[in-house]
Amino acid sequence: MNVEEAERSLALIRRTQAKAVRSRPWFPTWYAAGVGLFVTGVQFVTEPGTPVAVTLATGLLLAAGMGALVALLVRTRTMTAHRSLVRANVMTIFMLWLALGVGLCLAVAFRLDAAEVAYARTWAGLVMTAFLLVTGPFVGRWMSALLARRIESGS
Repeated sequence: MNVEEAERSLALIRRTQAKAVRSRPWFPTWYAAGVGLFVTGVQFVTEPGTPVAVTLATGLLLAAGMGALVALLVRTRTMTAHRSLVRANVMTIFMLWLALGVGLCLAVAFRLDAAEVAYARTWAGLVMTAFLLVTGPFVGRWMSALLARRIESGS
């Protein structure tokens, strides 16, 4: 094999890898929404006035649900990008997205609490979960596209 053939083969491999990475979002949206529901559940059980029996039962269900969610993620995650590909820009996008969701949750919680709405934090958690569910596919695909570009460039 000469140098040109090797370069073509390597370029084909990189294109194939990039195509595989682009074919799925970097993280599954159902997982982010599940974590959002877990947070909402924690908000609910810690709200003032929630009966102790409800807190205990729901707390146990939340712990079991989160364990099942993590197990499902581990079992269904067929492709992950190697650590060397995940640069600061990809993680920055992910962290900003999460921070935006948390900020939205806090803003709604404070606003509803000021209006003396019952279970304000729980409602805010549902808003955050909806935000994660609606925006997750776009963020996941964007992150996959950044990783794919990195693969194609060979850097």
